[in-house]
Amino acid sequence: MLNRLLGRLRGKADAAAGAPSLAQLLSEAFACIQAGDAGGALRAAEEALRHRPGNADALYLRGLADALRGSHEAALGWYAQARYADPANAAFAYSEGMSARALGQLPAAISAWEEAARLDPADASTMYALGAALLEAGEPERAVAMLDRGAALNPEDASLRCDLGHALLAAGRQESAIAAFSLACALRPEDARLHDSLGVALQGQWRFAEALAAFDLAVSMDPDFASAHNNRGTALQAMGRVEESVDAFARALALDPRHTRALTNRAQALQETGRWREALTEFAAAAASGVAGARFRHALVLPIIPAGLDEIAEVRGRIGPALDAIEADGVRLTDPHTEVGTTSFHLAYHGECNRDLQVHTARAYLTACPSLAWTAPHIGRKRRPGRLRIGFLSRYLQAHSIGKTSRGLIARFSREDFEVICLHVPPVSEDEVARAIRATADRNVVLPWALPPARGAVAALGLDALFFQEIGLDPFTYYLAYARLAPVQCVSFGHPDTTGIPNMDWFISSDLYEPPAAAGHYSERLWLAHQAGTLAWYLRPPAVDTSLTRESLGLPADRPLYFCPHSHFRWHPEFDGLLHGILEADPRGELLLVDSTQPQWTQLLLRRLEGTLGPHMRRLRVLPLQPLPRYLALMRLCDAMLDPIHFNGMNNSLDAFSAGVPVVTWPRAMQRGRHTGGMYRRMGWDDCVAKDAPQYVSKAVELANDAEYRHSARREVAARSGVLFEDNNVVHEFERFFREVCLS
Repeated sequence: MLNRLLGRLRGKADAAAGAPSLAQLLSEAFACIQAGDAGGALRAAEEALRHRPGNADALYLRGLADALRGSHEAALGWYAQARYADPANAAFAYSEGMSARALGQLPAAISAWEEAARLDPADASTMYALGAALLEAGEPERAVAMLDRGAALNPEDASLRCDLGHALLAAGRQESAIAAFSLACALRPEDARLHDSLGVALQGQWRFAEALAAFDLAVSMDPDFASAHNNRGTALQAMGRVEESVDAFARALALDPRHTRALTNRAQALQETGRWREALTEFAAAAASGVAGARFRHALVLPIIPAGLDEIAEVRGRIGPALDAIEADGVRLTDPHTEVGTTSFHLAYHGECNRDLQVHTARAYLTACPSLAWTAPHIGRKRRPGRLRIGFLSRYLQAHSIGKTSRGLIARFSREDFEVICLHVPPVSEDEVARAIRATADRNVVLPWALPPARGAVAALGLDALFFQEIGLDPFTYYLAYARLAPVQCVSFGHPDTTGIPNMDWFISSDLYEPPAAAGHYSERLWLAHQAGTLAWYLRPPAVDTSLTRESLGLPADRPLYFCPHSHFRWHPEFDGLLHGILEADPRGELLLVDSTQPQWTQLLLRRLEGTLGPHMRRLRVLPLQPLPRYLALMRLCDAMLDPIHFNGMNNSLDAFSAGVPVVTWPRAMQRGRHTGGMYRRMGWDDCVAKDAPQYVSKAVELANDAEYRHSARREVAARSGVLFEDNNVVHEFERFFREVCLS
């Protein structure tokens, strides 16, 4: 825009050639502006004003001279006079916006640029400036409109395309943002920052391999680009390459020690690898630098594989005082999902009641961010007539334990009485289970990936009840659960622990799972389904491949095999003693476990087991991760299937029972340590249910070594386990729950 003004001024000078004139002084002032010579511009502009005190161009150039000197307040005064003298000049309004922006006066800058755009709708620079300001002001859709116009006017401007991409991201239009960043990279392929922006957009669509390629390109172009190294680390972390991500975050910090995002990311990666004490130190450093979210992360750090009971007691003992300090210090959060982004997932594996800790955590969050408890507009209104509208909400409505246990309920709820709406937290999967769930729901809604719009999307449905399929696995659903989005809000065993969240009304469990004093374990009201061996209409797993043999799987044919395929974080330290007892009592037995998705977890568990098993460690075998057919075959080929104590199997036990394989279990105090025992109660057979530790050991050893007893137990399980699968009673119990609580 300013270059076009220069052309106009030069035209005036050419027309008056032959004698010193106003036009020549104006042209001289403008040339000085372009050369960065504020003093020369000031002298020429003042001389021009002496010739013609009210000349609009001279007033404007006087303002530009002040702006060049950094005197933006003074510049605004000259621009105002220029605009009064010539209201139709878009350049005057444009420069007024620039000075207002330099002074931090964003609304005034937007107003000036809007006027400039009205006066000259063909100027791309105005659209660029206005779009960027609107994005900063939190108006992404208007920003997109302006930047889109600017891009059409100047299609070769890579920076404009990049800003358009950021505006599209803010507006939730990820695919369009990726297209904008891709075009910017094509226009300026040597710009590392453009490739970094493209990577961020790709990562937002969970296209992690493509994002990593973009970040790799950015750091190859600019090895000192700290943010790109940090972003590269987040992509590696999301792809499960956590050890590599630690190195990427460390590189970002070496380049920029004040990069607090890299610091908290590295702490998170250290925690994920099991190095929780190092994570604690780094979260403390981030908190000391003023990162509010790091205060919560520091308070809630937990070991993934505890070294022993003392370590469990240590970490549980520090949570309460740390949360008290957060509340006392008045820590404030704007968006806990982006600032903290964690749950207390591993508390559930400690074998203790977590009600007080979860309630304390929720109180600290609500104190730091009261907006978490947002209430939908329809709450408190009289419900509309017709079917009960039930929302099933999860990130894991796919080939996951949550999808497998939700699928049947969603498909089989009575459509005469209920409208079933599935609320999908992205990314949305395309696997068989996900497609089946979407096909059987009455409606499917993909929620925006940010808390405020997600709350609005759920509220707009006017639900009678909102059923969270789990709370505790995924941070986004955890923070979403703080809001009041339906008159009735409930959760069940997807992550079998209380939430502590005031707006969570009910916890749905089974009378076959819960001990007599169970109500005290929950911050929610406890509702018990009657005679539910599982809390799912569970589709029977596929038949076991009987062609696989021990020999084909590389296992000894002549030794008793004990199989415990559970995730390593389920192995409570007290379980180690039971394993020692089994191997001590059976000197020929071998213990089989499956490697973890994170090899570091396996190493931590093995290190702990060495201290308990001692010389028996040589009879422990770590198998690689198994595809489903081989996993099911392993269960059939083992002699005794072992259930961890304090946190039993659910899907694992059902898989075993479907293959006619008994599972040795010992029900403990909390629901999550009583699942397998509850299934046996539903089957009406309890020969493999131990009452104490010695009985657990003796039952396992008998099952592995007494072939006649093992065959008898397998016959009983095969004959009785049908009641656990495709059980319509479970569906009817959930329907009964929703009728009772929604219509009472």
